[in-house]
Amino acid sequence: MYSWLQASLQQLSQRAMTHSLHHALLLKGARGIGKTEFAEQLGQFLLCANKGTNAHTAGTKSDLVPCGHCQSCLLLIAGNHPDLYEISSDKQIGVDAIREAIKKLSGSAQLSGAKVLIIHDAHTMTESSANALLKTLEEPTNNTFLLLLSHQSERLLPTILSRCEKVALPSPTLQGCHDWLSEQGYSNVDDAMLRLYSASPLELIEHLKSPPKVSYNEVVENIGYLSVGTLNAAAVATKWQDEATTIVQWLQVWLVDQLKTGPHNIDALWEMQKACISANEQLRNPGVNKSLVLVNVLQSIAQRP
Repeated sequence: MYSWLQASLQQLSQRAMTHSLHHALLLKGARGIGKTEFAEQLGQFLLCANKGTNAHTAGTKSDLVPCGHCQSCLLLIAGNHPDLYEISSDKQIGVDAIREAIKKLSGSAQLSGAKVLIIHDAHTMTESSANALLKTLEEPTNNTFLLLLSHQSERLLPTILSRCEKVALPSPTLQGCHDWLSEQGYSNVDDAMLRLYSASPLELIEHLKSPPKVSYNEVVENIGYLSVGTLNAAAVATKWQDEATTIVQWLQVWLVDQLKTGPHNIDALWEMQKACISANEQLRNPGVNKSLVLVNVLQSIAQRP
């Protein structure tokens, strides 16, 4: 488990050992901190028949980890545990997926242990699918655990939020991110990239493996040209449209920097921030005209007094 999540995992595992773990956990935190790995390891611990006994210690009690050798652990390693269910979607989680999972959870555990449902990006549940989950959240079957993952928990229905225990998973510190990257073989990360993505180290790794076509420094430079009218917003938007989501995130980081360095026209910066928030929402929709979305944001920069 990632070092910045280890303490949280141990705390929840300890509660599972003492039968004081809530049946529905909302695991929330920034994108790219390892929520998926966290949920899967917690799920493995909940399903393990020999909790806290590690195969490498010959049966002695060690840290609270799955044993790695019981039937449940072996099935999990093989990827076909009958009592672990996962739901994910590239777009929205529909009601049929939730109903199918609930149907499976309503029966007895096939290995006579726990049952675990992991819902990735739970904030993408439609209203119908969220409502279909409510009864299970309120009245789960015995020894059933639901793990909801989200980096946008504010998008979940209040009825879902009120029925889950909220677990805020931390991001690493800047130094912690730097140390972890060095362990992964990325010791010479650009300072701007490290500052931008230190809170989301797994996302940073993806950027390092497949660098965007435009750099943050280039974006900042072009903001200057846009603000004095020597660059056309539409032309820049067309050039950057393939990296639209990243560009909008970078613009929001730039806005924060502007507020820190002041003085500035606060009203103008706030209008730009609202344009970025709106752009983020629009860019979640498949088939959206990314160039047009970017134009609206960049024009707010060009019009900044």
